[in-house]
Amino acid sequence: MVHDDYKEMIPARALSALDAAEERALNEHLENCSECRAELEDWQATAAALSLASDPAEPSPQVRERILSEVRKDLSSSKVIPFKSTPRRTSWLTFGAIAAVVLLTALIIGLAVLWQQNQRLTRDTEFVELVNTPGARVRELRGADPAQSATAKLAYDRNGRAILMASKLPNVPEGKAYQLWFIVGNKPPVPGKTFVPDSGGSAVLKAEIPREAVDANVFAITVEPAAGSSAPTSPIYLRSFEAN
Repeated sequence: MVHDDYKEMIPARALSALDAAEERALNEHLENCSECRAELEDWQATAAALSLASDPAEPSPQVRERILSEVRKDLSSSKVIPFKSTPRRTSWLTFGAIAAVVLLTALIIGLAVLWQQNQRLTRDTEFVELVNTPGARVRELRGADPAQSATAKLAYDRNGRAILMASKLPNVPEGKAYQLWFIVGNKPPVPGKTFVPDSGGSAVLKAEIPREAVDANVFAITVEPAAGSSAPTSPIYLRSFEAN
């Protein structure tokens, strides 16, 4: 295979759509090709951004049918241009085109969801950039009894910079807000910032982990006065679990 053949395989690799033999062939090429490695990293970063951007959401039947209709239209109207190449190369080009259409469709759906969720694309980019910082970690917070359907992700680096992304949070009463807590061992929880979700229950909080809480192994969210509290006064709405 020539260099372009391998480049056609990269979008499919980002989607984990190659079979074992194809993946071995591409891996051998990637060992000696910095250009393809960089391109693969770009595709994988895009896929990671979408996976972290929002909760899974199934498009409406109307959106699905419109996208499929456009794909059928393109396929039916496309003209085949002969290339002086082996049948194997043609198959790679065809597969690469199909993979590109599939990935483009996923991107369209993902971007539509992000736009509907209070223009979260920019904030999600910041989240992904933080996740890609050397030594950064991501912890998932799950809803407790007061907010069982709520979820959140907290990314933070070794310098204490943190971003919390939460969704499906219940509305809070006037004068109240959610507050983030950092829990280190058996010590009292260290208070973090407060925040109020939007009407759809989504929220993004940029925070700095206090010096005394940089080794926190559990993170929690409660409902407190809007100005914040020095100690939790309500049940835990969301919490992470200590990493093994």
